[in-house]
Amino acid sequence: MSDSAAFHEIDEAVRKDEMREWWSRYGTWVVAGAVILVVAVTGFVGWRQYDGAQRAAASAAYSAALAQIATDPAAARAELEKQAANAVQPYRSLAALTAAQLRATLEEQVTALAAVAPGLSASELSDLALVIAAFKSIDTPKAEEMVARLEPLAGPDRPFRLSVRELQAMLAVRNGDTKRAKELWNEIAKDPAVPQGASQRVSAMLNLYGGAEAK
Repeated sequence: MSDSAAFHEIDEAVRKDEMREWWSRYGTWVVAGAVILVVAVTGFVGWRQYDGAQRAAASAAYSAALAQIATDPAAARAELEKQAANAVQPYRSLAALTAAQLRATLEEQVTALAAVAPGLSASELSDLALVIAAFKSIDTPKAEEMVARLEPLAGPDRPFRLSVRELQAMLAVRNGDTKRAKELWNEIAKDPAVPQGASQRVSAMLNLYGGAEAK
């Protein structure tokens, strides 16, 4: 055997001895780590499947409650209030938002919407609850208070800013301030994101009261 081959065999033997020593010292931890990784991956996949099933069930229950509103609003409200307490998000928030609008009187609806708004799962839903409450209260003594609460929602990055401006214009008309109302309608009309329905309503009001400005 050549010196080179002998040194190679010695080197291999040393490597094997080192590997056996390393494995005897750390092998248990390697196996444990692999088991933990497998359990974690399995658990995550299982959780995803469970979460998907929960959301599918919540979606079906919410849709069924919405369909029941036309025939039995009292039963629909009871079911939605139960979902508002127990369903997974976002259906818990959607159920709370819908149930608030099924209260017996307009005043109760406005109060309920204002109450549930802070606890909804997304800021957009909270904004929507307050906007709906303001629309419902526009012909009531609470109009000034409800519309005033919406001013922070009129910022350029807020999703219901144009609805807020419409409400402010409606309140201005009710208070006899048509100049302010026309300013608000023109602001809405010039907004590049104005939806078609809002654009048509604003055009109709400007034609009724005059004062349309060039875009």
